Amino acid sequence: MKIPNAAEDRPDWRVRVLVGLYPPVWRHRYATEFAALLEDSGVGVRQVVDVAAAAVRVWTRPSTHLHDRTGRMCTTVAVTLCAWTALAAGAVLFAKTTRDGAWYVTGHTDPAAGWYNVYALASATSALAIAVGWLPPVAAVLRAPQCHPGRRRARLLLLAPPVAVSAFLGAAAVLRLITHGVGVGPTGFLVLVGLGLLAGAAFAAGPAAALRHVTPSGAWLRVATLASAVATTLMAVAVPASVGYGLVTFADRPGFTALTVYGTVMAVTLVVAATSSARGLRAAIARTRGTVDAH
Repeated sequence: MKIPNAAEDRPDWRVRVLVGLYPPVWRHRYATEFAALLEDSGVGVRQVVDVAAAAVRVWTRPSTHLHDRTGRMCTTVAVTLCAWTALAAGAVLFAKTTRDGAWYVTGHTDPAAGWYNVYALASATSALAIAVGWLPPVAAVLRAPQCHPGRRRARLLLLAPPVAVSAFLGAAAVLRLITHGVGVGPTGFLVLVGLGLLAGAAFAAGPAAALRHVTPSGAWLRVATLASAVATTLMAVAVPASVGYGLVTFADRPGFTALTVYGTVMAVTLVVAATSSARGLRAAIARTRGTVDAH
């Protein structure tokens, strides 16, 4: 008798990719049946196009019976943190390469100072909004009872931000010692950028994953969702301001190409954060109305 092999029962990798295009709530309900349907019909170019288009419709206009408002708000808080981290990394890189990380620029020395100061103020305020918004999730993890199955793992995941920041600062300090404080040079700068991206990914991924194990209460989750939306709005101000500064500063210089790449990446990230924030706010408002109606 042939022993069943779990690997043989798994759908084809193309089928798994297509199913993965759909939201988690949709996959939880329909993934098995949909995967079987795709395996029976085959995966061709036409199927890929049809499935991708259908997945976009499900993401933008999910069916009412699939609404998971708590899950939607958790996703918004997590996605916004990841997107905000990417935006913040781009903002820090922009500030370092343009004004050496200055917090304020006087108009007497820079004709584009207004753009830069708007960018710096909006970026700093958005960081404050993110910090405030993540207080409820962190408190929920720390206050979770010992019997909670995800308590230990969630606490370990919350260690990712301080560990990532400490590791990056330690690497920067080592690199500075190696260069004797003279300057890291182009290669060292690229190394620091790479390490910063890795640290940023760990910084965002840890807390975002922790929300899968411990979820804040309804009211505090709505606060976190609102704070995430505020942070996204502020970054929506900071990104155009930084691009405006760059247009004035690099209009006739070689840095204009880099500015185009920077603006494109930041714009795409901002669209992701804004879309998730809008859906999270809609879920939070609906949840609030439902609570009021229940009383």
